[in-house]
Amino acid sequence: MSNHYVSDAFSLLSELGVYRTFRGTWAFTDMETASSCYIHHSSTPVAMTAYAAIDPHFAAGRIPNYALVDLVDNTPCMDGVESTALAMVCGAEPPIYPSTALRGEVFGKTAWKIVDDYQLESCFIQVKPYGSQGRHFTMRPQGYDYQQSEAIPALLKAMRKSYRSMEAVQQIMVLTLMHLYHSGPDKCFLTGGCPTKIPAAKALQILRRDGQALTTWAHLLSHYAGW
Repeated sequence: MSNHYVSDAFSLLSELGVYRTFRGTWAFTDMETASSCYIHHSSTPVAMTAYAAIDPHFAAGRIPNYALVDLVDNTPCMDGVESTALAMVCGAEPPIYPSTALRGEVFGKTAWKIVDDYQLESCFIQVKPYGSQGRHFTMRPQGYDYQQSEAIPALLKAMRKSYRSMEAVQQIMVLTLMHLYHSGPDKCFLTGGCPTKIPAAKALQILRRDGQALTTWAHLLSHYAGW
């Protein structure tokens, strides 16, 4: 890991009005900067994550109408500095740069670990690899015959029912994986009244309360290397 990514990540966070205290927590450098600084669209996930680490209510007001799925959909736009900053704020190891192959290995391993640890097997299946540089290329959402490119209505219905009954942390992990797999409006998988518009600030608060969930979630996002 090149040191310049870490130093540049601290600089980015400072530009957003945030710094890390000697205790390892995050705080505002000054409210004027945090309240009025320019936030580039690719830095929005970092800003939301940093502000939510300090004050979720401030984060929700500073970046209004920003859902978890919006944050995840922005992930591919982040550069190495932004990915490093997001990881740091969440207590995760900085991503591996410049190797896309190594990031892909970490990303794929983490994706499957999340499915296993949070018992998300009802929402994701293992398929024949359709890509390389990561085990995530063996994972796809449940409910489709991918060889025939056809929906399987009974499996989609079962997946949606399972999702609706999940704990909030599980739903956050499912949404994160789904939108890393396929960004943008979901017209195929979690439809039919599934709660998917979880505010980003609320999702981050839930993940942080859970402890390890936030670190694992950030480890996944910061190592995204294509899917």
